[in-house]
Amino acid sequence: MSSILYYFLKALSYLPFLFWHGVADFLWLLNHYIIGYRKKVVMENLNIAFPDKTIKEKEKILKKFYRNFFDFIVESIKAFSMSASTFEKRYVIENYDEVISYIQKEQQGAILTAAHAFSWEWMIFAGHSLPENIEAYISYTPLSNKPLDKLIRTNRERFGLQLNRASKFVEVLKKQEPGKLSLCGLIADQSPKEKYKFRGEYFGVNVPIFTGPERLAKEMDQSIWFMNIERPKRSHYRIRFEMITDQPNDYDFGEISMIYISKIEDMIRRNPDNYLWTHRRWKHRAK
Repeated sequence: MSSILYYFLKALSYLPFLFWHGVADFLWLLNHYIIGYRKKVVMENLNIAFPDKTIKEKEKILKKFYRNFFDFIVESIKAFSMSASTFEKRYVIENYDEVISYIQKEQQGAILTAAHAFSWEWMIFAGHSLPENIEAYISYTPLSNKPLDKLIRTNRERFGLQLNRASKFVEVLKKQEPGKLSLCGLIADQSPKEKYKFRGEYFGVNVPIFTGPERLAKEMDQSIWFMNIERPKRSHYRIRFEMITDQPNDYDFGEISMIYISKIEDMIRRNPDNYLWTHRRWKHRAK
């Protein structure tokens, strides 16, 4: 079943961007006038994140967000057949060579942190053309739908990334072959469970905050970077990595996680419509 689904979607993915943009526009109209998928959640989140903006300003962000959201959905399908040359034109990583050179020079792995900013699914291209001594890993949580899970795994690994369960991520890294360096991609901006031990302020609201990237950087003694994502035009993205620190153990626990959160906030404020607002990020906020 998963193979049939994979090849069906891959066949569809060969259709040009013009077709897929038409599909995204249709989905946006359908959602805007009829379905209203999680519209209430999105507006609640915008009210929390931007209390100083007017209703008109937030409604403008909401409309643009849904356009980007449906673009993201079709872009994720399109990624099944996008060539490396197409990715290079549409997903420009400005200073990737700088990160790789640093890893090679210091002989120290790196943690690349990101957020749920569109299009995080295109991060699969980061595994392309890495030196032989660097292996790229992504932490992920398996989906309960096994055919869909296999489908996503196959696509995410096609440029050389290795997917591993979050619960076994450190174990896998520690078993790396001698002479190999790791490049790990982690997204940790969504909501942990209510009883998660570490809490901090996200857009001025006290919520639980994942500390996985920080803990991994400290345990592996690796540099940690933040991935800024901009969307200069439709289905085109510009990426730039910014180092948070290469001395993670010099920081008290929680400091690096809060620097990561502050960088996400800055990125969102610059491009508020390019972030995933449909998730209930503040559901466990302090009362």
